Amino acid sequence: MLGLLAAILCSLGCAGCAQRLFPSLRSLHPSLSFGLAGLLGLGLLGFATLPIGLLPNGLRWGVGLPILATVLGFAFLWQDRKQLSLVKPEGPELLAILALVLGGMFVLTGVLAPSTSIDWDSLAYHLAVPKLWIQAGQFEFISFIHHSNFPFAVDNLFIWGLQFGGEAGAKALSFCLFVFGAFAIFGIAGDFYGRAAGWWAAVTFSTMPVVLWLAGTAYIDVANGTFAGLGTLLAARACTAENAKPYAVAAAWTLGFAAGSKYTGIQTILVVGLCILGFSVAKRTWRKELILIPILAAAIASPWYIRNAVQTGNPVYPFFYSVLGGKNWSPFAAAIYSNEQQTFGAGRELPSPEQPNYTANSLEPARFPHAVLGLAYQSGRYINPAPILGLGFIWGSLGIFGLLGGLLRLSSGKLSAEEKFALSAVGLSLAMWFFLSQQSRYIIALSVPLCVIGAGVIVRTTVGRVLAGVAVLQTAYGLFLVSGQLVQDRIPVLIGQISPDEYRAARVPFFNPAQELNKLPAGSKVALYDEVFGYLLEIPYFWANPGHTTELGYEKMTTGDELIANLQKLKITHVYMDLGPIRRDNPGLFEQWTQAAGLAPTPAPFPSEVRSQLMNDEGSRWRVFLADSIAKGQLRLTWSKGTRLIFEIAR
Repeated sequence: MLGLLAAILCSLGCAGCAQRLFPSLRSLHPSLSFGLAGLLGLGLLGFATLPIGLLPNGLRWGVGLPILATVLGFAFLWQDRKQLSLVKPEGPELLAILALVLGGMFVLTGVLAPSTSIDWDSLAYHLAVPKLWIQAGQFEFISFIHHSNFPFAVDNLFIWGLQFGGEAGAKALSFCLFVFGAFAIFGIAGDFYGRAAGWWAAVTFSTMPVVLWLAGTAYIDVANGTFAGLGTLLAARACTAENAKPYAVAAAWTLGFAAGSKYTGIQTILVVGLCILGFSVAKRTWRKELILIPILAAAIASPWYIRNAVQTGNPVYPFFYSVLGGKNWSPFAAAIYSNEQQTFGAGRELPSPEQPNYTANSLEPARFPHAVLGLAYQSGRYINPAPILGLGFIWGSLGIFGLLGGLLRLSSGKLSAEEKFALSAVGLSLAMWFFLSQQSRYIIALSVPLCVIGAGVIVRTTVGRVLAGVAVLQTAYGLFLVSGQLVQDRIPVLIGQISPDEYRAARVPFFNPAQELNKLPAGSKVALYDEVFGYLLEIPYFWANPGHTTELGYEKMTTGDELIANLQKLKITHVYMDLGPIRRDNPGLFEQWTQAAGLAPTPAPFPSEVRSQLMNDEGSRWRVFLADSIAKGQLRLTWSKGTRLIFEIAR
């Protein structure tokens, strides 16, 4: 709870600072102004962390930055207290507040409960990379976690959250961004269509299952989507507002923070730029405020891409490797990464259950309508796990309200200039999403304008009552879905019925092995095979599977002796592996591997055909090298539990 309190205080302080840094916000809708102040304030803190983290021990002496921002921000808020105005909600608005409060409480359960395998990326890198940098005292190049080169404007906030409030403190900053986003969406919808629309937009966005899930984790998709979606709407408003400057300024910064927190933000800047160009050509007017929006947004985001270009040789590392190249990457890594990105969605032919090693089929443009509409009725295809079989988490759903609202408004034929701009941006973005990676969390940004436009349909059209019914049903179902499958699972640890360690141990298979690894003496370093949750470790670690980095040289490796020598060059003393995946996916190979490694009751070498097949596959030959090294005594088993094994490299 202290971590949550620290995050809330820091976030409010950042909002107070942003109100002084962006005085033009005061001319906007009060709720939009407050929400943007919070979003921009936290975004600025994340950006300011970059130069501090690049300095020696910057993340140690730099802890004064969030403290200073908090103190100054509250001083500013106190000075401006007379400008605060609240309108007492009445009637149906109380139901909207109830839905928002319930949604916020559900999100908080994710903040306060330890993250589990459901929050995969939280443990794999969103929390793990900041933790490694905290341990180092500054930003270091993490060769084996390519995600550490992603734009980190939001992730950088977790550096301070972890130091002041632990894991809950870091995730609480996601919660604060979610709350500020709800205020801003209420305000922009109110600016477009009036107060009633503000409630509909805020509720429908904030209670989408994917938002309720991710806002309580260390995933950055809700924050990124809020930045990008608001930036699109602010740019649309700037095109028609008599006083365009405050909207244009806010649009440039939110779009800059979108690209500064996720590569998909580059697409949003490009799309907004094209829409501004189209608007300017249609109106035969060239307003400086509009033209500068995408230019300034790109400039604001540029430090992350400059850092990448200097550090890896590729500004969008590791993407577009075939064109731009990149340090410690390879055609093999690029191919498997691209295939994984393309296994989402409905743009390709469905595989059969007999295809465990599915390779993405070619994209079929005719499937575009199905891919878009499938978001509403086939949500398991758009998020892990097993999206190719439609088995992804159901709470990764965006719901139908936004899509239906957008389609209804589009079919009316009576669109305002802002709506034409916003829907054009949505259409262009969906086309890019279709051809790149069809993940539902990647287009949370599009739900912002769609929910706002849907709210406008409710309050201003004859079909509004029907769409209002859809909104109510979706809100109720979203809250029910998340409460049943996520919240209830967290209750025992939140009320103290079980300890945090017991909770995580039951839900994260690596937890117990991690505790054993943490007992290793100083100077130990572990290579992790088929495991990426290094966040749970207190000792140095290395993702050793092929495809993470080229440092181990699997592409040229021919013997287990070479593997051991290369591991030792990286100062690795231990090896951890989990045989669970291979036992599940290929029981025959599991038996052959344990026999070849001498771990089975009846040791036996690999059959020559099996060995040849494994050696000819860069993604599998490491299994042969490990088995040979274990059989020769170069790797000595020191701990095992089920399929999880820890070996020490013999000296």
